[in-house]
Amino acid sequence: METAEKRTLLAVAALLGVTVLASTVLHHAFPGVLDVPSNAGVPHTGLFSIFLLDLVPLLLAGLCFVHAWRRLGPYLAVMFLAGSFFFTGLEENVWIFIGRYMHLLAAASPELGSGAGTYYFTRGGLWWFEIPVYICLGWFFIAYSCVHVSNLLLRGRGIAARAALGGFLAMNFDLWLDPVQVHPAWRSWVWLTNEPVRVLSIPLTNFAGWFMLVFLFALVFDGLPGLLERLGPAKAARRFFLTLIGLEAALLAGFLVYGALALKFIKTPVNLTLWGI
Repeated sequence: METAEKRTLLAVAALLGVTVLASTVLHHAFPGVLDVPSNAGVPHTGLFSIFLLDLVPLLLAGLCFVHAWRRLGPYLAVMFLAGSFFFTGLEENVWIFIGRYMHLLAAASPELGSGAGTYYFTRGGLWWFEIPVYICLGWFFIAYSCVHVSNLLLRGRGIAARAALGGFLAMNFDLWLDPVQVHPAWRSWVWLTNEPVRVLSIPLTNFAGWFMLVFLFALVFDGLPGLLERLGPAKAARRFFLTLIGLEAALLAGFLVYGALALKFIKTPVNLTLWGI
């Protein structure tokens, strides 16, 4: 690995590491700063349970990372991990904070400002702002696995088709995962939103978000080798992350518009259920 690549990867890893450390201390030691909700009544909040929650996704992410390292090389492997961690973690954090401080939106949109919130995560050892690190790692190994499988299944096809299949596979995985995770016996996170359209009692935007995040990330990541060749590792990394931030803003705007319109025009809640879920 070249020295410039090594410096870039160390900088990316350091930034993530420092923010994880600071966020973890802030969440556990000073919960009032970010108005962290109480965990009263939430099961499996003991130290051993939280240790396992962090450990299992870490092991799965580690397996995918080793595979990516061998297949793509160090630079692209680290950028896939860091990029998916950042892109999806940022999206979740933005929605959590929008819900937590939703009353501030009332001036711009009475429909959105009158909502009960969005959602929040209940437990975790390590945190990245208000999302447990194991959730970010879960995004990584699910996105990596689904994109890799889609590349194998659609070898020779364009990136749009391969990215769409990767997003579709990830969304379908989440389709059965989320109802289990929010069941009262587990409660990994708590939904507060009054979004009127749901699938298996989960807000529709959750599944749309899964598809869009993995689809868009796969598109952007596909262009990273070309950026690396043209711009070098540091400039390619900056362009990569700035592109992800721009897409994040566009997604946020789209979902906010949908939310305002849905709350205004869909008066009767719709829940597409299966076996009463």
